[in-house]
This record gives sequence, structure tokens and C-alpha cells, in this order.
Amino acid sequence: MLPPQGRPRWMPRDPAGWELLYLSWGLRWMGEHPIPLAMHEGWVYAVILEGAPSLLIGDRPRATRRGDVFIFHPDCAYGWRDQAQRSCRLMSWLWRTPPAHSQLVPSTGGLSRLRAGAGTLRRLIGINRDCLRAVAGAGEMAALALRRARLDLDLCLAAELGHADTADSRYRAQLAVHFLRHNPAALQPAKRLCEYLQISPAALRKLFQKHHRRSPQAVALEVRMQHALERLARGVAVKQIAFELGYRHANDFSRAYKRFFGATTRAAK
Repeated sequence: MLPPQGRPRWMPRDPAGWELLYLSWGLRWMGEHPIPLAMHEGWVYAVILEGAPSLLIGDRPRATRRGDVFIFHPDCAYGWRDQAQRSCRLMSWLWRTPPAHSQLVPSTGGLSRLRAGAGTLRRLIGINRDCLRAVAGAGEMAALALRRARLDLDLCLAAELGHADTADSRYRAQLAVHFLRHNPAALQPAKRLCEYLQISPAALRKLFQKHHRRSPQAVALEVRMQHALERLARGVAVKQIAFELGYRHANDFSRAYKRFFGATTRAAK
């Protein structure tokens, strides 16, 4: 799949010592210099930045456009062609190992196709440049820089998958409840959760509304009262539970308990 001489690309002199086996960027003229069908000993990432070259899979060309991102399995034979005198701008990577995110891995002999927005394309261009700077060096620093760039690449593309955002959001919601259960005496629980999850108060409210259908304060209160109910059932004194939950006085806790459950603490024993 090598372009003609003079086109921007990089290949290692000693492939055995590199995770990145090929890197390309810049303009291509696939009409005058089409890329024939070929397979590669690694996982190819290709990004269309400008133009609309045709992707060849078997004998069936597929239309492409700006923002298309392809990941090819090593057993996938593919090529490129375009109309005469039409240029396109692409970036590509050939990695020795498969994508780190399972949802990016194409089926055996197949390919994954994603759509990248303008912000993601800017990030991908930056990652391509990071790789170019890394391969200009050598040794351990270059290897570490490429490892980081590869992880950034997979994270960037995984974020374009709708379910990736959902999975991340669901995990954050689970972390939030886990934090509340293990810190029932935390004052200002919403503020503590923002610090713990490193998100804004607005993002925290949105997160809880999406996954818990309630405010952070409401969930925090329920967690506190459930803790109290479990401790009362074990025979722990009201004064001790009030201390565990951060109340200054046992009477303050008893009133809060009654407002929440509609019954006194004695009813739980």
C-alpha cells in the first residue's frame, strides 16, 4: 500500500523493535496512483481529512467522505482509487497490535467504520503529529511516546461511539453511589462528589438525573437513611448512629429519620 516516492510517510528501519510499523499524512492522488488491494501484517487506521477517495473491498468500491475513520483487520484486503486529477488528504497508522478498546476491533477479515466530528479530527491530527515527533527520536522515550499516542488514539475514537459515552456515564454514576455508601457522614455530599468525580455541579446533576432520576442530595439522603436503618436493625444505639452520620445531636438525627421514613427510630428495632 505504499504511495509513490516523495509522498509523506514514515517506516522504521528495524520493524521488529517498533509497535508502530507505518505512519502517513498529507495529500494523495489516488486517480493517478491507485493503491491496489493488499493485506498488512498489522492493524491499519485510516482517516479521511479531505476529498472522497473510493475504498476498494473486493471488487466493490465504497464511497467515503471527510471525517470517515477506518480500522482494518490484518486479514482484510483493501485498496484505494479516485477520479483522475482529484486529490485527497489522508492519515494512516499501521500498528502491530489490535485496538485497546474492544468496540473498535473489527471482525476477522473485516473493518470498522466510524464518523469523526470536527473536534475529533483535530485531535486525530494532533495525535498523528505526536507520533511523527516520537519517531524522530529513538530508544525508550520514543517507545513510551508512541504507547501514549496509541492509547490517545483509541480513547479518542472510542469516545465517538455513542455507547462509550453511555458506559462511561453509567460507571461514574456507580462510582458516585459507592462513594456515598462509604462516606455516609460526608457534609455537602454534592460538593464532595464533584471533587471525587472531577466534574462540575451541573454535570453532576445531569448524571444523577440520567441514571437515578433524582438529585444528588436526594440519593445521598436515601443512602444515609438506609445506613441508619441497617445499623438500628443490628441494635446499634441511636447516639452512635447519629455520630456515624455526622449529626451533632442524636435528636437532629431522630428528626431526620422520622421525616424520611415517617416512623421513629424505635420502630426499626
